[in-house]
Amino acid sequence: MVPFAAHLVEGLYHTARLIESTARQRESLVTLGTLAAGLAHELNNPASAATRAADELEAASQALLASAERLIRDGIPAERFAALDALRREVEQRTAPQNPIKVADQEDALSSWLVGHGVAREWAIAQSLAAAGVDVAWCERAATVLTESALEPGLEWVAGALSVASLLSEVKESTRRVSELVAALRSYSQMDRAATQLVDIRDGIESTLAMLGHRLTDRISVVREYGDVPRIEAHAGELNQVWTKVIENALDAMADAGTRTLRIRTRADGAYLVVEISDTGVGMSSAVAARAFDAFYTTKEVGKGTGLGLDIARRIVERRHGGTISIDSRPGETVLRIGIPVAQGPPDKAD
Repeated sequence: MVPFAAHLVEGLYHTARLIESTARQRESLVTLGTLAAGLAHELNNPASAATRAADELEAASQALLASAERLIRDGIPAERFAALDALRREVEQRTAPQNPIKVADQEDALSSWLVGHGVAREWAIAQSLAAAGVDVAWCERAATVLTESALEPGLEWVAGALSVASLLSEVKESTRRVSELVAALRSYSQMDRAATQLVDIRDGIESTLAMLGHRLTDRISVVREYGDVPRIEAHAGELNQVWTKVIENALDAMADAGTRTLRIRTRADGAYLVVEISDTGVGMSSAVAARAFDAFYTTKEVGKGTGLGLDIARRIVERRHGGTISIDSRPGETVLRIGIPVAQGPPDKAD
């Protein structure tokens, strides 16, 4: 019986380990899928904006060249064109109106003025001029510079130049945002760096927030209280997993809360670098807090959690970095506190 019992126990042990390993892999795949979907959403917005602006830029460039050709055919003197260009540069230095109602009113006023001066394409010119902050008084000054026949192509040239500048700014801003997201992804995954490296914890937290940007809506206030902390030797990619799981839990806890504030603090505390991530959710009872780091323990609905998120975070913090992780919860505030030793010893092997 003894050999059989030993064989049975060994079989149960390996089965339990297999179930745990499968569950951990599922947790990682779910997290990866969520991040991939969120990143695709975040990339889609600036990419779509850049594509739209590029399409409109082509039409604006063609209109600009056409109006310039009309001015040349009209034989506009160099001094008049220089005066018109000075008026254009004056507009570029203005702050464009942000109130849509004010822009619409200004566009109506410009349309009326243009129609009164025999401008046929007033609808296209008025829209671009109003968006740039041009008013009727500016048009009156432009009319003194241009002859009657050159008024329409001259104003169309100014409107085209302003549109091109605005669209170029949109393309630059959109592509900059795409570049920032790609940089955040590289920082988050640490795919081009060694496993253990000298890191600034704040960089990892910021790249994690960028990856979770699709969940950080306008209803959630993110408060950063970054103290002056040293760089530490750590497994940067693994710590990013910790920030992801903790921040996702905090966001889930605030799903039904009125005030939603995600607060992130970093500070030095003796031999430790401490990171505190708090939320303004309903909190958890002492019984739930006591079991929060247990494997397979979850308070989420079936299918929405495996109960391994905080268990994985605990293993990374405690076993891989020799740190500490704890929860302090009360109604309206839950703080998850993570301490990482500034001086790292030999890392433990991953489970």
